[in-house]
Amino acid sequence: MIWAIALHEWRRLRSSLLFWLLLAFAQLVIGWLTFAQLEAFAEIAPQIKASASTLGTMDLVITPTLNSLVLLLLLAIPLLAMGSLAGETRSGRMALWLSAPVSSSQIILGKTLGLWFASLPLLLSAALTLMALGLGVALDWPRCAAAFGGLVLFSLWLSCVAVLLSGLFDHPAAALAASYGVLLSLWLLDSLSEGTANWHWFALMPHLTPWFEGLVRSQDLAFFLGSGSAAVLAASFGIARRRGEI
Repeated sequence: MIWAIALHEWRRLRSSLLFWLLLAFAQLVIGWLTFAQLEAFAEIAPQIKASASTLGTMDLVITPTLNSLVLLLLLAIPLLAMGSLAGETRSGRMALWLSAPVSSSQIILGKTLGLWFASLPLLLSAALTLMALGLGVALDWPRCAAAFGGLVLFSLWLSCVAVLLSGLFDHPAAALAASYGVLLSLWLLDSLSEGTANWHWFALMPHLTPWFEGLVRSQDLAFFLGSGSAAVLAASFGIARRRGEI
């Protein structure tokens, strides 16, 4: 049943104009940023070679573009998620979900997976654009795999959090505003706080940057999997309360 709900959510998102506009906009931005970074790299390549620096295409072209892709995901996924639960409540269809013969956790997991599936084409198009550079320059493929693996996990985490925030409000616009407020605050937390602050562990970029450097750390996996699972449980609890089960 979870997969049936996920496919239903994926088809709903895929049939919307917003999905295709976001995909086209993201591909345009990623393509432009990639070639802009590549042009800047070509200009300084002689100096890099003369100084025997270890910096290469991964450091000066792909990693900066991936940092921009993180921001695009932070903007795109909440836009897709605002109708996930808040939109159902606004349209009156939430009553059908609450009376459906499925558990609250199945509803949330299906909605989350459907939203995640909708974010994967954006990641795939960006990956194909960046990996096409391998036709002309040498790339560190294991590092590329780690970077995109981290982004896939990050997009799943974003889907979990966005569905939770969508379930807290009855209007999609309010859910979108809350998602942007929470997620962008976590994105900026690293630059607004010192590394020794107690809340620095919740900053997003320190958990993503190691992936871009080819490092897969247990604390980063624990952050995304732990907090994502907590978001799913909290969203399931909210549905159960609406049903009067708690």
